[in-house]
Amino acid sequence: MPITKQATISSFFKSATPIKSEENSPKSFPTANVLDQFSFKNGNHKRSSPALQTPTPPTPTPPSTSDNTESPAIPQKRKQQTQSARKPKEPSYTPLEKQIIDLTDAHHDKILLIQVGYKYKVYGPHAEIVSHILNIMYIPKDNPRFAYCSFPDIKLHINIKRIINHGYKIGVVKQQESAIVRTIEKKGSDLMKREVTGVYTKGTYLGDEFVGNGNDNDNEKPQYIVCICEVNEHDFAIVAVQLLTGNIIYDMFKDRLNREEMETRLTYLSPAEVIVVNSQDEISSSTLKILKLINPELVPMHKTTSKLEDLELDADLIEYYTINFPHSVQSCIATLTKYLSEFKLNSVFTLRENITPFTNSTNYMILPASTLNALDVFTNSTDPESERGTLVWLLNHTRTRMGQRMFTKWVSRPLVHRPAIEDRLQAVEDLRKGYIHVVDSLRNQLDKFKRLDLEELLIKAHYSVSYKTGKLSRKEAFLMIHGFNDVFKVVGQFEKSICELNKSVKSRLLLDIFEGLLDFSKTNVAREFVDMINPSYLLSESKDIDEQKTKFFNLNNFKSEPIAKEQQEITDIERLLDEELENVRHLLKRANLKYITVNREPYLIEVRNGKDVDGLPDTFQRISGNKAVSRFRTREISRLYNLLQYHQEILLQRCDEAYMAFLQQIDDKHPFFRNTIKHLATFDCLLSLTAASLIPNHVRPKFTDDLLVEVRQGRHPIIEQLRDNYVPNDISMTYDKDRALIITGPNMGGKSSYVKQIALLVIMAQIGAYIPCQSATMGIFDTVFMRMGARDDILRGQSTFMTEMNECGSIISGLTNRSLVIMDEIGRGTGTTDGIAIAYSVLKYLVECNQRPLVCFITHYPSLHVLEEEFPGQVVNYHMGFKEVAKDGEFPEVVFLYNLVRGVIGNSYGLNVAKLAGVPHEIIQGAYKVSEILRNKIEARDQHRFYMKLMQAIKSGEDLDKYLAAIE
Repeated sequence: MPITKQATISSFFKSATPIKSEENSPKSFPTANVLDQFSFKNGNHKRSSPALQTPTPPTPTPPSTSDNTESPAIPQKRKQQTQSARKPKEPSYTPLEKQIIDLTDAHHDKILLIQVGYKYKVYGPHAEIVSHILNIMYIPKDNPRFAYCSFPDIKLHINIKRIINHGYKIGVVKQQESAIVRTIEKKGSDLMKREVTGVYTKGTYLGDEFVGNGNDNDNEKPQYIVCICEVNEHDFAIVAVQLLTGNIIYDMFKDRLNREEMETRLTYLSPAEVIVVNSQDEISSSTLKILKLINPELVPMHKTTSKLEDLELDADLIEYYTINFPHSVQSCIATLTKYLSEFKLNSVFTLRENITPFTNSTNYMILPASTLNALDVFTNSTDPESERGTLVWLLNHTRTRMGQRMFTKWVSRPLVHRPAIEDRLQAVEDLRKGYIHVVDSLRNQLDKFKRLDLEELLIKAHYSVSYKTGKLSRKEAFLMIHGFNDVFKVVGQFEKSICELNKSVKSRLLLDIFEGLLDFSKTNVAREFVDMINPSYLLSESKDIDEQKTKFFNLNNFKSEPIAKEQQEITDIERLLDEELENVRHLLKRANLKYITVNREPYLIEVRNGKDVDGLPDTFQRISGNKAVSRFRTREISRLYNLLQYHQEILLQRCDEAYMAFLQQIDDKHPFFRNTIKHLATFDCLLSLTAASLIPNHVRPKFTDDLLVEVRQGRHPIIEQLRDNYVPNDISMTYDKDRALIITGPNMGGKSSYVKQIALLVIMAQIGAYIPCQSATMGIFDTVFMRMGARDDILRGQSTFMTEMNECGSIISGLTNRSLVIMDEIGRGTGTTDGIAIAYSVLKYLVECNQRPLVCFITHYPSLHVLEEEFPGQVVNYHMGFKEVAKDGEFPEVVFLYNLVRGVIGNSYGLNVAKLAGVPHEIIQGAYKVSEILRNKIEARDQHRFYMKLMQAIKSGEDLDKYLAAIE
């Protein structure tokens, strides 16, 4: 095709108004003069106004070059001479490339996701990392700084989660200008302004960039960001922030070198990120070992000690923390405040009412990490990925996420105040009785909150207000406010019933919930916020984000002059567009002509190709077309359309400002809404305990001030739900009688299950749950210590025996006169002689010490039975029942009965376990023969010793009754 003909065709299809654009710009607009050139005020709206002048096209920007680029037109020798004679040129960059360099240099510690048009791009060395994580194409460039990978903007949320789960920090860079506003209000640069609008890590991402419907954190467990202050080798402070709820926990504690106390706290908190503060150059090795033990993927950060006075905080806030908290806790708060400021989340520390201590010995016990792990309270030791088989799995029937979080605290912190336990149990009993209309109605309302986390949404409103960020979407705000209002409507409908509820409900806890909600419902706080929102906001189901903004408020109740002003401007422009359409109808002699929209381009006039197009005046500017038709705008329509876009954009800004003011009003009522959430979560937890209590043959435990455990036909609460026909057993332990149980018996006979059953029944009862048995009377324990199983600790660098001894030391140092102690196989990590000696000494100490705890002691050392003789009435021997089926010349088989029987046995029947494990028969038979030889030798030795003692007693004239009893 001749060049002249091609040029002619190209010029025909080219827009009459040249377009300035940058790489992948989402939308380009005709270049225009300043705002007053577009204004239809002061007579400019008249048809006689001057037409827009077509600006000169911008000079094309040369492509980027690299230092290593060679020109094939220059011979190599001459090129070398030129380079030696001339100073090397600085590389030239396009404005976008320069912007990318500036951004990446300023944020080298982050992976930047930079918005370019409808995509997000990652440049430089980070691009290769992200391409591997997301499995997307990596585009190399001559200059590696501009190598990139990209993905559509609608994938931003999910890709953020995928990248931060690999441990990276992300910065999201967004286009901060509207093209039309930049076109009308600014001169000069065509470069889109871009800024880092959000910084995220695994622990700080709250789903900010999620633009779908509903909540995206359904299956995510809220984690803490933890700061540990290492004051010295033994003194520590800890502050933990749960950003998804705003909860802040602090503690000070002393710890041993193996850091059991720190392990317990970190087990409760399940940290996503950890900062360690000290005056040293690095984190101590013992703390590092514990952090890796808790989560091998953790990469702890080290900071030097910080002071609150050095931060830009409100003076009243600094005074509050300095007066109420010691220096070590202040250092943690200062460090977290400084760290979270980059993520625009440090305003969490302004919510003083959210701060609680980790320990509170007057209200609840803290179970050690070893106890939590041994009893499978949170995680299943055989299947860490599954919650099935844990105590939480058994008891948790909550309906809401806020209830689930509170219930987890209830399970991990059993109560120690008897009236509080009794009140929870009474609430469960009241709820078990049957139909109470207001209870059922509020329960049904909770069912609607399965995907609506009021607690999370409330704290996101606080974050949004603090930094004017969009952490809480309008849809979330709508659902949150209506959620609160629906609760108050339900409660308000039963005002008379609630006032008379004390006639049928005895629990003060349950009454406080309904009376508190009723008082809140009378304030009309939620109703006022509901009235500010357009009632048909969700009914429109519009996916247009701009429309969601402009139609959010009910402007009859939410007065906003800036919004009203822009809406009036838009109405006036739309009227002028209609007038211009009338002029075009008259010009084209088409009375029914209407504007059309094609490919999101509105206000187009469609004309059939041919003579109709040829006869159009020069004021018609071609926008698009096909073989049949062409589509135009007149200069006046283009001017009005640009002005319309401008005011629509300003309207969106005014709507955003109004929305922030709306959220500020919600945040001002934060304590009101938070107390409402507390009532709802407590009610949800009580419903959960009630559901767990409806399991057949579960009864309400009775409590006494004496330290005892008296249970008839008790069963292991978890095992009986996983397997049928669990064999029940009695439990009888008191402070004055049978205080220490020595339990022997065959391997796999049920010893561990029995003692775990005791611990679980105690914990369940003090949580406020019904327990599986015929009857139960219990004292109140302030802690439950457990040392179970044989394991080494590679991360701590400890052998099996060292692990045993450390756990024993922790138990002994933490004993009180209301402790329940359960020990399994003390001493088996070393030689038999030393093992027996240590087991004997530990058990004797537990019996003789001033604290006098209740003790269950499992052992395969039958010689410990002598402690029953040394401490009659205090120590008692038991074993798990079994039947031995003897065979001639073969080792006997064992039938487990799983019932607790008085007395001691000396055979652990390990060969039977070996057979069950599939060890070859010839090996087991050989071991049996050796075992018989050794047993006969031991019996012969014992008989000889007994004979010698008996002869000596006869010679000395001693009373022989005890010897005769031994023979019997």
